Amino acid sequence: MIKTLKGSVMRHKLILVLMACAAASGARAGTWNGVYTDAQAERGSVQFQQHCARCHGANLAGTFETPPLVGRFMPYWSGATLDTLFDYIATAMPLGSPGSLSRAANADILAFILKANNFPAGAKELSGDSEELKAIRFDAVRPPPETAPKPSRKKNAKRK
Repeated sequence: MIKTLKGSVMRHKLILVLMACAAASGARAGTWNGVYTDAQAERGSVQFQQHCARCHGANLAGTFETPPLVGRFMPYWSGATLDTLFDYIATAMPLGSPGSLSRAANADILAFILKANNFPAGAKELSGDSEELKAIRFDAVRPPPETAPKPSRKKNAKRK
């Protein structure tokens, strides 16, 4: 129990450090910008059921021993860029044979996780390229729509 608690604390500290680094990276897009396709998420669903559901559950709800990949999972990654989450999946998963899946399969699984967390699909597939993933923020909460700045109205100077 203590060993599990220490590992959990260390994991949270690592995630916080990674999130701070990601915040400084200047990501240009967010998870609410449609960064994967529905077809990719469907492929990811199949991969997830084959390689991940045994631990995380078919509905991604997790178990007593493994974390969920929906709901309370999102704040842990909020503010990070997708390369951080992708690299964690690619190097630490699946349990028993970490790093055994291709970058394409990991991108598909990540697309499925995004879809399961109600992020919208888009027209372009999520890449497995680290540089492209660094440009995408994991925004747990939908940001407010950006509005164009209002033009300033300068008062006409009085002429004499």
